[in-house]
Amino acid sequence: MLQRKALNPRRVVRKVAIALVYGVLSAVGVNFFLTHANSYSSGVLGISQLLQAIGAVTGIKVALGTIVLILNIPLFLFAWRVFGLSYILYSGLAVLFNVLALALVPTVKLVSDPLTNTLVGAALIGIGIGLCFNNGFTTGGVDIIVTYCQRKFHKNVGFFANVVNGLILLATMLAFGMSRIVYSLLGMLVTNWLMDYVFNSQTDVSVTIFTKKADQLIPALKTFTHGATVLRGMGAYTGEATDVIIVVTPRSQLMELRKMVKVLDPHVFLSIQRTNVELGVYRRHSL
Repeated sequence: MLQRKALNPRRVVRKVAIALVYGVLSAVGVNFFLTHANSYSSGVLGISQLLQAIGAVTGIKVALGTIVLILNIPLFLFAWRVFGLSYILYSGLAVLFNVLALALVPTVKLVSDPLTNTLVGAALIGIGIGLCFNNGFTTGGVDIIVTYCQRKFHKNVGFFANVVNGLILLATMLAFGMSRIVYSLLGMLVTNWLMDYVFNSQTDVSVTIFTKKADQLIPALKTFTHGATVLRGMGAYTGEATDVIIVVTPRSQLMELRKMVKVLDPHVFLSIQRTNVELGVYRRHSL
């Protein structure tokens, strides 16, 4: 069972700042780069771009931020039910900052090459999304569904995002033909790769602790978010008793665990391996 942590003002400020950073990065990525390549982003932002383009062809002009806001409403109702108010709060701020930034950041053409525009714009958006995920909230939209699936099935967020992006590309092809999907596809791949790369808390690691001070480490590990298993062992060379403690944790919490163990046992030996959780009760704890 997860322990409830007291509200940390520094953590709150960090999350708000990250939400703001995402909003600005996403708006710059769209208004400075993707727009000039006729390239669509991933998730709700990409769907909104597509709907705006279809509307422009039919003579209907709607602000991109307005479409983003409308599409997010039913998804936030789902997130409220599944993840709770705290999760919605920061994700809502990310969406709000994005909507405001899309309106305030001017549409500026820095480069003319469509490939450069696509790659740079997609990279900025992917970094912003990954930062939000890493701090325990999403950028709203389809990311809410992606996070739910990632926590339920323990697969990287990029896997589920690719499914959604495939549908966006299919709709783009039906609406505008094959010519527009090439750069959009490249941009989506870059966004998802950077999102996965930055989002290190989705990567689980198995930490094996070799120590002769298990009696001191065990009480401290009980305050750690995840459980631990203690094995009684013996050094093959020295014949001395050596305890082995195994902990599975997201990589984002590895530094906290390492610091805790090192303080209590300066001579501890740690072995860390990337792992995949297949069965059993295991939840990733938000920062």
